[in-house]
Amino acid sequence: MLAQARQHPLIPVFYHASEEYARTVLAAGYAAGLRLFEFTNRGEDAPAIFARLQRYVEAEYPDLLLGAGTIYTPEEAGRFIEAGADFIIQPITSPEVAAICRSHDLAWLPGAQTLNEVYAAHQLGATLVKLYPSAYLTPAYLAILRGPLPHVPLMATGGIQPTVATMAEWQTAGATCVGLDARLLDTTEPAKLTAHLQELLAALRPAG
Repeated sequence: MLAQARQHPLIPVFYHASEEYARTVLAAGYAAGLRLFEFTNRGEDAPAIFARLQRYVEAEYPDLLLGAGTIYTPEEAGRFIEAGADFIIQPITSPEVAAICRSHDLAWLPGAQTLNEVYAAHQLGATLVKLYPSAYLTPAYLAILRGPLPHVPLMATGGIQPTVATMAEWQTAGATCVGLDARLLDTTEPAKLTAHLQELLAALRPAG
């Protein structure tokens, strides 16, 4: 998962009650070169929709990793792991969820803000630490964290504007990858979404 995040450092973060619409988003993102998606646990039917999406991904896009986000408890993590989640993302850091991810040899991305929180999440075995909400914390804040924590992989997400200039700011600040929320995905034109995602992804990839 970490290798994919470094090579394809843009991760859509979305939930939709329509499985058909979610498939459209996955297909458009894949065509743009994305290989990681976070489907958030924000609807009553989220686990069931996720399970069907995972089967679709495994059949159509076997090199795409589909993870579950907005996970708080081991029980929630377990439901999505059983549904085939390739990674688990949290808005918080929960040692209990870290443990269940370790037991399944699964990537775990907890949320954190302060230096102490980021370091503690890393010590608990985080594959990536999710700096959240990043828009509030700013690229300058991430760059400061990079000083004492140069080797900790960091995912910037939460309220980030889907523009090329913003992607370049986060890339320069040292983000390993960037998560973009549903405002990016509100489209009925998959080709336009693919083109937009390609531009954003290009801005996040280091030169050379």
